[in-house]
Amino acid sequence: MDENLAAKQETAVKTIKSPKKFKLSFMVVGLILLLACPAVFAAPNKEADALYQKALKLSQQKKWDQAVAEFGKASELAPQDSLIHANLGVAFSQTGMHKEALLSFEKALRLGYDSPGLRYNRGVSFARVKLLDEAIEELEKALSMDRRMVKAEYDLGVLYNLQGKREKALKKVDTLFKRNNKLAKKLFDQIGSSYTIVTVDNGGTLKGRVTLSGQVPRVRSFHLIHAPNIEFCARISDGKGHRLLFDFTVSKSRGLKDTIIHLAKVKKGKPFSPKMQTFHIDRCRANKYVIGAKNGENIMVENTDPIQHEIATYEIRNIYSDQTSNRPVPPKSSQVRSIFVRKDAENFIIKCNLHPFLQTHAYLVQNPYYTVSDSEGKFSIENIPPGTYEVVAWHPFIAAQRGTITIPEKGEANLDFDFRGEDEKRKLYQDDIEGYRFNTWFDSKEKFYGGKRVDDPVEELQAFCDDDHLC
Repeated sequence: MDENLAAKQETAVKTIKSPKKFKLSFMVVGLILLLACPAVFAAPNKEADALYQKALKLSQQKKWDQAVAEFGKASELAPQDSLIHANLGVAFSQTGMHKEALLSFEKALRLGYDSPGLRYNRGVSFARVKLLDEAIEELEKALSMDRRMVKAEYDLGVLYNLQGKREKALKKVDTLFKRNNKLAKKLFDQIGSSYTIVTVDNGGTLKGRVTLSGQVPRVRSFHLIHAPNIEFCARISDGKGHRLLFDFTVSKSRGLKDTIIHLAKVKKGKPFSPKMQTFHIDRCRANKYVIGAKNGENIMVENTDPIQHEIATYEIRNIYSDQTSNRPVPPKSSQVRSIFVRKDAENFIIKCNLHPFLQTHAYLVQNPYYTVSDSEGKFSIENIPPGTYEVVAWHPFIAAQRGTITIPEKGEANLDFDFRGEDEKRKLYQDDIEGYRFNTWFDSKEKFYGGKRVDDPVEELQAFCDDDHLC
């Protein structure tokens, strides 16, 4: 872009209002001021140049009405100056006079001035007067001249969505995901879901049970010497300096807890719950081991501990794991995180990077027909529209299983899943309890900071074992 720009592109959000649903947020370039360059003037005109410079200053002060007047006077004295017409167009657009702005932009183009910024502003003005095809053409032209214009990528996505071109709009979300995640999320939130909410009067119920056969996979152990806040986090331990994470919680009757059951490809039905889910932290542990969540959903992170946690989120795509956020959560505070991932992501992880045993795994769902198996492996999903569906049983560390079920009208169907412990897929890091080099130190009868060590009763992160449950 011309290095004589008097003002950089601003990130000003405007809204188009319409009696129908033409409501549109643009990342508008509030101003592209193009300073007079001697090579652009057909002939020197000191009076026109003085008026132009005055108009530039008024524009920088956002006194747009006055800027329009001064740019207009300058254009009358120097009608062949393309920069004056270009900036007059910007000033017109800032006062909402988009038809006049388009005429000025057109004059600038005819006189030989062209730039990504001019094309972008022209495209926005076309959109403001609801000429969407012309707006798209200009924004695409701007991007062909400068691929770095993320605002044009965003606005194109908005326009595609207004035209009902959902897939093209979603492609812009993917393009923006790594370049400007905030704009990607803003665009994603405007694109309607493919799932439709309808009244279900004759719905049926799916019930079943998830079991685990064979050997129960071993527990993951995390030595507390690797984490800060040892004394506080050791309040829940095995008494020997380890936090235990039971990825597989199996009852005495072999019921597998914490498995997501989800009906895939349900196009319409009941609404999602309006209640925000909570990632509740208490004594360095999360309140839930697995949850179901939709893309774009907000999660409340609630830290009730008197220590700080560093909560990070990750999207999992095939063999890839990408961090999507990482912010500290101060003691006894809360904040909102967004589950926002690319379309090919399979699941999502929320965990503490300081205390890695503090984690929750989220399965990404496309509709609200899902649930989590209880401590006996049982599950139930209600109010399902009659029909035949594919059902997915998902656990974070074992290959998902799928089945097919037909839901009768106001009836009940049953479907069970059985996993094999030998099929687990985990990296068992920090899990050598016996002979670990720090055991001798931490197994001392003295506390880490001196004084007699008193251990709390042994507790588990996700399950409290008793005579009826195996761990």
